[in-house]
Amino acid sequence: MTPALETEGPVASTSSKPAPEVSKDKPKGPQKKQRGPKNHQGKGKGKANWHRPYPQGYRIPKLEPSAVDNEIHFVQSNIDVKIGKLDAKLTKITLDINDLKKNDKQSAEMHKSLITTLELLANTCDRIESKYQAQDDEMEDLSILNINDQLKILKDHVLEIAKNTNQFATHLAKSDSERQKLKNEIIANVEQIHKNYEPHMPRHSTPLTEEKCSAKESLTPFLGENVISAKSIPKLEEWPKFSGEGEYNHLEFIRTIVMLQEDFTYLIKL
Repeated sequence: MTPALETEGPVASTSSKPAPEVSKDKPKGPQKKQRGPKNHQGKGKGKANWHRPYPQGYRIPKLEPSAVDNEIHFVQSNIDVKIGKLDAKLTKITLDINDLKKNDKQSAEMHKSLITTLELLANTCDRIESKYQAQDDEMEDLSILNINDQLKILKDHVLEIAKNTNQFATHLAKSDSERQKLKNEIIANVEQIHKNYEPHMPRHSTPLTEEKCSAKESLTPFLGENVISAKSIPKLEEWPKFSGEGEYNHLEFIRTIVMLQEDFTYLIKL
């Protein structure tokens, strides 16, 4: 397609064919016929004489569009196409601007919401920090009080231990004093005894006598005069034998021992 020509003056024709010349005497288009009197003999009074604008039998030529008209039409078509494209671009730009405005509005709302969220988060952090600081201070106070209580209890224990130690030292010193006093008394008595008696002489005025007993009496002192009655106790060889197996065997052994004990006690009472 040939681009549109933009000129201030008349548009020059690019066609090589010359434009047909139009007669100046002939009208360019069809004209209305002026009706007048059919004849010039007294009819149509008061009207001017009628005459034809062109000779009778003249045919009006059919005018064809010239190259200039074609060029003008071509330029106009190109202009319309470009105007349509510009309108489409303007419409697209308008839609883009509206989208940008909408996006800007959404961005502003999101920015506002984000700022609100950040403010709430900052307030929450401040509250958490305040609570943490309060708990920290409380724990520190409790720790100090606990330490003071523990120190007081420990101090009381130390004082009690020191008191008990002093009491023990006092009792120990008293015991040492009494022991030393007793030792001195014993030494004095021993020295007095050594002064009164010779080392080879007995220290008692009357000698001690012991009653000697026979071997039989030393073995069975509890029998006394009941030696004959003790013969009724069966000899060891005559005792029943126990294998130690089973429950009844043990019970029989225990009954035998109890019976012998009862007989032996009876003999002692006699």
